[in-house]
Amino acid sequence: MPDMRMHNFPALVVSGVAVLALSACGSTTSTSSNSAASTGAQVSTPGTSPTSPTAPNGGTAVSSPGTDSTTTAAPAPAELQVLAGPGIKFDLPEYATTAGVVHVIYVNRDSQRHTLAIVGSDGKTVAKELEVVKSGSKAEGDYTLAAGTYKLICTVPGHNAMKATLKVS
Repeated sequence: MPDMRMHNFPALVVSGVAVLALSACGSTTSTSSNSAASTGAQVSTPGTSPTSPTAPNGGTAVSSPGTDSTTTAAPAPAELQVLAGPGIKFDLPEYATTAGVVHVIYVNRDSQRHTLAIVGSDGKTVAKELEVVKSGSKAEGDYTLAAGTYKLICTVPGHNAMKATLKVS
């Protein structure tokens, strides 16, 4: 009588591959990214893909198969881009963003050094100033901002005209 174990080996391999392939079909991964345009003041808020539900705080809701519970992912920081120059001015007189963590990108389009200070209604600088020293240089920082109105200023002596309003909602 022939040995049946060797005769069934190809069928076992095919079965094992089929089980692995089917289990991989149940797993999905999704990613999303935000990008700022290269010119002008840009404010972006966390986005979600068209197929994913939005959680109450703006994050993406994630649910496990077979359950009705939802876990909320932390929202990504809002992004604010401010351009200095050309000349002793900001690119806009007013900017807007959302409360919470705001990622500020400060870009120099001038040959002079500039700073960016975020000043609260109490007249105090909110956090560390950003500095750009030459044309094309960029500085970035994360700031936790409450809703309200702030002033953006350049603290370089003689740059008094570099003022703008930041409205945080």
